[in-house]
Amino acid sequence: MRVQKRNPWLYSLGVVLAAMALWGTRAGADVTSDRPGSVVIWPKVIADGTRDTLITLTNTRNEQAYAHCEYVNGIGICRVSGAYCTLASEDAVASAPSCPGGDADVCDLAWQSDDFDVILTRQQPTIWRVSTGRVDDPLQAPDGACQIIPNTVPPRQSCPGFFLVGQVRPPVQPFRGELRCIQTTMDGSALAANGLKGEATIETLTFPDSVHIPGAQISKYNSINVRAISPPTDDPSILPLNGVFPANELYNVYNACPESVEFTNYAVGADDLVAGSISPATCAGTGCPVTTEITLLPCRADFENEIATRFSVDIRYTNEFEQTLSVERTFNCWVNFTLEQLGFSNVAASTFQRTRINPSGSGLCIDGEQDLINQPCANDAACGTGGVCAPASGVLALVEEFHDSDLTLLPLGNNTYARGTDAANPYSVDVNGDGSIGRPGHCRGALTTACTSDMGCPAGKCRVSGAACSNVPPIVACGAGDFCDQCMNDEIRFQPDVIVPVMP
Repeated sequence: MRVQKRNPWLYSLGVVLAAMALWGTRAGADVTSDRPGSVVIWPKVIADGTRDTLITLTNTRNEQAYAHCEYVNGIGICRVSGAYCTLASEDAVASAPSCPGGDADVCDLAWQSDDFDVILTRQQPTIWRVSTGRVDDPLQAPDGACQIIPNTVPPRQSCPGFFLVGQVRPPVQPFRGELRCIQTTMDGSALAANGLKGEATIETLTFPDSVHIPGAQISKYNSINVRAISPPTDDPSILPLNGVFPANELYNVYNACPESVEFTNYAVGADDLVAGSISPATCAGTGCPVTTEITLLPCRADFENEIATRFSVDIRYTNEFEQTLSVERTFNCWVNFTLEQLGFSNVAASTFQRTRINPSGSGLCIDGEQDLINQPCANDAACGTGGVCAPASGVLALVEEFHDSDLTLLPLGNNTYARGTDAANPYSVDVNGDGSIGRPGHCRGALTTACTSDMGCPAGKCRVSGAACSNVPPIVACGAGDFCDQCMNDEIRFQPDVIVPVMP
């Protein structure tokens, strides 16, 4: 997967991230960042007053494209200091808390979604700033610049163009979270056209009155794209991320999320080797430390019912001396943290480490009694009346590194230098050695049984009625408005609706 370098002195980071290829494998049924897909995911999107994000969405096909998009805001506010946070206080260690104001300064996290629709003509890219959204203005000259519309709260940006996209609304701010766009037909039904791809540019906003920064520092990365093999036919609101199944099955197929993700990064407390060699004077006092932020989000998403998915991970690193350290955590919805906040330390003064993130957990209630939804489960009964115990969610990730120096670490008020930044997509890993990096599913009603197709499960259950069913011969179908769960995996739920062109 491609890495974008955005600062000349960050050459060392390019070297580190290029090393990811040593542990990555490729297969056909995986999510990707270098091919277009039918679901496009930007894991890390920021618009909080200190950083902003430019989103690019491109229709790669020679036909009009429609997309339904969902912003997910996972930001929190610290009770005492008012600082922004994205990690629950109980998940952080005392030496690296989520909030700066002591034990009483608790991080209160909230989950909020906001949706909009996009229409793109053939081969059309479009771009917008998350903080302002975009309003197309056909009266501006084609080579004109985007302009802030006066007296709009939040500020809106008008750009030249006569695109059917019309308007992209900004999300509620401050915003730290993700963005997902699902390719659809005009009536809002999911479409397996694999025509969309995207990029994100996270921009550090320039210090006011600064004479030291010629321009903002940016991190750029490719979207994560989920390719589709066939559109949903059983339930248009559910996109099953199952992977490749035999052609004689009735399952509707989107590619599976990865078994595990992995990247190579600077170890906790390590200094940038190249920056120190290029300009030793700027690293003489504090060194040139590198801080790694990890963004995690579940593959499973329920936008239809506005439920923040619970997901569990095992995070472990191996340094260049083959020493390993690991932690396990459970999160909700979206999380962004540093390695220090989870208690990772540099046990041997190493410079680099390989970090692997494995999804964990047995099952998750996705239907049943309301107070049991999103709770761990081992079977349907644990979810109450009408319960559906689905496999634990897979995980997607983004890694971003921040490079400091004596100048960027000056005390607040004297600091007018921006730290260097860069972001990259981790690699997917074939953990079980089956030749595929897509995670296998598990059988409905028998979650301890892994499967790669419905043929690997003894039987299925209808999603709504819970009656016995089968997607493979001898086929036993469910009733109208119902469908058969057999080999289950991640899924995205949304509400299909007609996409209507909106003109400014």
